[in-house]
Amino acid sequence: MRMSREAMAEHHQEIVEVAARMLRERGIKGTSVADLMQAAGLTHGGFYRHFESKDALVAEAVQSIHDTLVKRLETKADRASEAGAVEDYVAKYLSQGHVANPGVGCPMAAFGVEAARETAEVRRAFANGTQRTIDKLSAGLSGTPAERRTKAIRMFASLVGAVVIARAVGDGALSEEVLVASREALGASAGRKR
Repeated sequence: MRMSREAMAEHHQEIVEVAARMLRERGIKGTSVADLMQAAGLTHGGFYRHFESKDALVAEAVQSIHDTLVKRLETKADRASEAGAVEDYVAKYLSQGHVANPGVGCPMAAFGVEAARETAEVRRAFANGTQRTIDKLSAGLSGTPAERRTKAIRMFASLVGAVVIARAVGDGALSEEVLVASREALGASAGRKR
């Protein structure tokens, strides 16, 4: 029996959503197609009706994750201000909740190092998502466009690095100390719009 286009689209979206979570929790190498399809409640054999390859799925999942993260920044900016959106982003990024729950956080902190060794398609998805994040962060910072961009790049690199370190050292005082020091450094140096 043939599946309707609507059902096919729903299954496709379910696979992308499950992949987005699993990739952040397990990494690319730790996420098998079989495990992914099982978690989505679908058969392993159906994967290739949706994607040409695992790389195609990873790229689409990375795009989906960044779409969600950028949308949150936009929504916060619409409700408060661009500067308020940046402050909120930094506070949530540098939280123990983000450190403890990589499955719902930033893909760069979760599996960016691994993605750097993947195909051009996967790296391109990371580059596009990172570019969009930097653009949104720079909108909430002060200075000329070039200064805002530089500050946003520094900020993003600091955020990712802090979370990677906080996760790597495990639960405990050092993890929290890294987050606190990073929040203080970013608060003092960001030069947000006032």
